[in-house]
Amino acid sequence: MTLTDRYIAAALRSIPADKHQDIGRELRGSIADAVDARIAAGESPVDAEAAVLTDLGDPDRLAAGLAGRPMYLIGPEFFLDWWRLLKALLWIAPLVGAILLVVDLIGGSTGVEVLVTGLSSTVEVALQIVFWVTVVFAVLERNGTRRKDFAAEWTVDRLPQSVTNGRVSLGDTVFSVGMLVFLIVVFIAQRTSSSFEDSEGAPIPFIAPDLWNFWMPVLLAVLALEAVFEIVKYTVRRRTILLAGVDTVLNLLLAIPLVWLLSSDRFLNPAFFDAVFSGVTFAGGPEQMARFSQGILVVVVVVAAWSIGEAWFKALRPLSRSSAAVSL
Repeated sequence: MTLTDRYIAAALRSIPADKHQDIGRELRGSIADAVDARIAAGESPVDAEAAVLTDLGDPDRLAAGLAGRPMYLIGPEFFLDWWRLLKALLWIAPLVGAILLVVDLIGGSTGVEVLVTGLSSTVEVALQIVFWVTVVFAVLERNGTRRKDFAAEWTVDRLPQSVTNGRVSLGDTVFSVGMLVFLIVVFIAQRTSSSFEDSEGAPIPFIAPDLWNFWMPVLLAVLALEAVFEIVKYTVRRRTILLAGVDTVLNLLLAIPLVWLLSSDRFLNPAFFDAVFSGVTFAGGPEQMARFSQGILVVVVVVAAWSIGEAWFKALRPLSRSSAAVSL
């Protein structure tokens, strides 16, 4: 096996198999032409081959260029968006730590335990934010998202007609992700932190414990997907029909199970309301739980309807304006 054969084999190992034949033929022809040119200039065949392959460089790097695969995690097209969003979202980490610190203090934990829990939670949430934001941008970097928008040379004609027309702002993204992370933390923290305890000294959670066998993990997964989707919307930077459709699906995946659980009185924990209203003569636990369930149900429906309506309104508004401009 010649140096050229070894070089081509090393380059093709990281390229999809369906492209091996075309890229291998093209690469071999380029190498042969360059070697022939050096031989014609007076170099020996062995030296000419070694020099050409040395000039081509690392075969893995060459393969990445031939396959259009970037050799960096976050490239220049996405770096500023990644950095701005990351800095804006990291404020969520100390907020979560402070919330858990207050919850532990209410639950009767000591000062040292509270401090350790708050600091460890802050660090853990910060690492999760850095990891997931970077993963989202790295995936977008590699699937070609938005590259078509930057392929042509930039001119003033590419400026948006309106700064806010269909745009996803950094403030909206930070607020949405912050609220989703807050809900995830509250759902998880209420399992082990409560102002009320049962006869064995175990905390009584606000949400029905049985739901953790299936429904709560599902709801937490949907909340996490919504947080990731908010980051994706920010990277795309404009409202589209596709994004509105995904937004609708995610909202329904969260709202429909919640509405069903709340309407059937399966979401809240009856033991919690019995403990809260045990000494109250004018209000019983079941009645109060039913009222809370109805109130939360209304909030869930209103928030879901508002979010879906806003997504479609902002996605369709630029299209309607363009149609109106064309008709004029």
